[in-house]
Amino acid sequence: MPTKYVTVNGTAMHYFHTGRTSLPGGTPDISRGELLLFIHGAGSNGNTWYRQLTAFADAHSPLAFDFPGHGRSGGTESLKSIEAYRDCLGAFLDALPARPSVLVGRSMGGAIAMAYALAHPQRVRGLVLVATAARFNLPEATLETWRHVMLGRAQQPFSTDAFSPKTDFAVMREAWMEQVKTDPRVRYGDFVACNAFDITARLAEIKVPTLIVAGRDDSVTPMERSEVLHQGIPGSTLAVIEDAGHTVPAEKPAELNQTVSEFLTRLPPSC
Repeated sequence: MPTKYVTVNGTAMHYFHTGRTSLPGGTPDISRGELLLFIHGAGSNGNTWYRQLTAFADAHSPLAFDFPGHGRSGGTESLKSIEAYRDCLGAFLDALPARPSVLVGRSMGGAIAMAYALAHPQRVRGLVLVATAARFNLPEATLETWRHVMLGRAQQPFSTDAFSPKTDFAVMREAWMEQVKTDPRVRYGDFVACNAFDITARLAEIKVPTLIVAGRDDSVTPMERSEVLHQGIPGSTLAVIEDAGHTVPAEKPAELNQTVSEFLTRLPPSC
């Protein structure tokens, strides 16, 4: 899949796109259908969306990118807060430059998408919030584990908590391979940023079309957190995917892709 870099606040940010590429420094063709921007979760990277980029390549213009400190982007530190990631997202879109887009975010990526939609509603065609929450409230034990990993006092845990019990082991192994690509300092910083995030009181201010996608077996952001989003965001749609945990895009890609495709057909015409 073609990739490019764009400089954002002095940092090289890496992104994936589909279709024909262009000369270095040139923006690839992002004029097909909806511009779909896939936003990765804490300690993750844009490659985790490759099944979605492939699925939407013919009818739309999908992009997935790595935040600074993640994947192939420059930097060695987390951006420390959801607000900082929101601003980085805006600077990335300015650098392309990009037309109004549909933001598809998983977990931390969904939090960033909501924060961006509140700050720049005119630049958002719609939101797809996958396995995310208005308030994460991560267990203290999780933060402590990753703090010890960051300090070199413990090895990285390879837990099955983010998956449905019915998920194939090959999918879990693939996710763990992506996990080790991010410095533990960045992952820990992302978790701290997620834990400080609470947008509950502002959900009613989100006015763009919104699809909320929950994995039935998600123990990281349980179903009740998706229900909070659905009840708080006016006119939102809640879709529950069976036999999926917190890693829905990899566990049930066909089901997720179909759900997103149906959502896109319901968006109002662009101006």
